[in-house]
Amino acid sequence: MIQEISPEIQDQLNLSALILKKNYNSADLTSWFGFNLNDEMHVKQAKRLLNLYGIKSGLHLRNSLQRYENGEMASMAFEKLATEFRSDTTDTFKVKYDALDHPGIKSTYKIVWKYRFSLKEHKLIGYEMAYYIFLMRLGGVLGFITIEEIMLRLEDANTRLKTLFSSWGEFHRNVCIGDEYVLGSTEQDISKFPGTKTLWEHYQRLHIQHANWFKEWKK
Repeated sequence: MIQEISPEIQDQLNLSALILKKNYNSADLTSWFGFNLNDEMHVKQAKRLLNLYGIKSGLHLRNSLQRYENGEMASMAFEKLATEFRSDTTDTFKVKYDALDHPGIKSTYKIVWKYRFSLKEHKLIGYEMAYYIFLMRLGGVLGFITIEEIMLRLEDANTRLKTLFSSWGEFHRNVCIGDEYVLGSTEQDISKFPGTKTLWEHYQRLHIQHANWFKEWKK
């Protein structure tokens, strides 16, 4: 029997809601995994997503979780470049930027330059920990991780994030910036009703559809 989700656990699971909705728009955010274990198509979709992240076993899952938890997926590289850019002037940065040919690298440079000071403390930890929880939920679909272990890891992740960030808005913005940094996507015009193409648009839609979830940042 699957353990009931308490309001406290739901609040913790919601830390991955944005990433879950982006990867599977039909996901049930009020369930442990977001997927129906009794639906063969749901299970296949979860398996497909795990394969995309190179996860085919419990060992693969835990290795990935460790990398996300330690900042190896985004924060380390972001901070290394940000540290360099904090010593640059606008002119010296422009020389570096103009010397680049690859559009993806230019996009990365622009994002890191923009947030080199404001994310000095947070780095991209919100983004990485949101994926950390998302991958746990996916792993649960295929039995790579038990609910008991998910609960322990959730509590630890929740404590870390609630200490580092001060609101849902601040946290979700970090998740979106991280996604933009990794994928090179563009921040959307928040004055428009959201679509479903980018994480920024999913962010807007999520806060409209589940506004009550994201009012209080419960520590």
